[in-house]
Amino acid sequence: MYRFALCVACACGSSPSPAVAPPSPPPAPPPADAAIAHDDGPSAELAAAPAWIFRYSAPPRVETWTLRFTERQALLAVQTAQGTTTYLGTATEDATLVVAVATPTAKLALDCKRARRAIGATCKAKKPPMLDVLDCFHPDFKEPMTFGAAPGVEYAASCPGYQRLP
Repeated sequence: MYRFALCVACACGSSPSPAVAPPSPPPAPPPADAAIAHDDGPSAELAAAPAWIFRYSAPPRVETWTLRFTERQALLAVQTAQGTTTYLGTATEDATLVVAVATPTAKLALDCKRARRAIGATCKAKKPPMLDVLDCFHPDFKEPMTFGAAPGVEYAASCPGYQRLP
């Protein structure tokens, strides 16, 4: 009986087993694109970069796309009758200029090739001058959006063709 009482006393008096700590939560995932800083807006360098402009004019739809980029950053502002949407992100240039930009709710990618095009003051100009442009391809469209240095280039569906913006 003494042994039984000793065993019961030992079993009841032993310290409880240590509590198992709950697993720590996984680290928060990084933002969808860490290069995009929407809250801070564009850097001063990006805001001062030259503007490349493309306007699509097929009334009632008229859109003006303004692209600015540095060695690593890109800003694309798309102005429509409903307002302006600003995309921020990255730009990398090797054989082509690859632009990957986003808003908090949308992403957009362009693959741009530097080119020279004959673009006059009107889309039917005779012997138009050659301009340096960026032919930017969007995955959903066969034809490029042709951006020109400010004041830019317009595709006028009424012509149809490209012309310099005034």
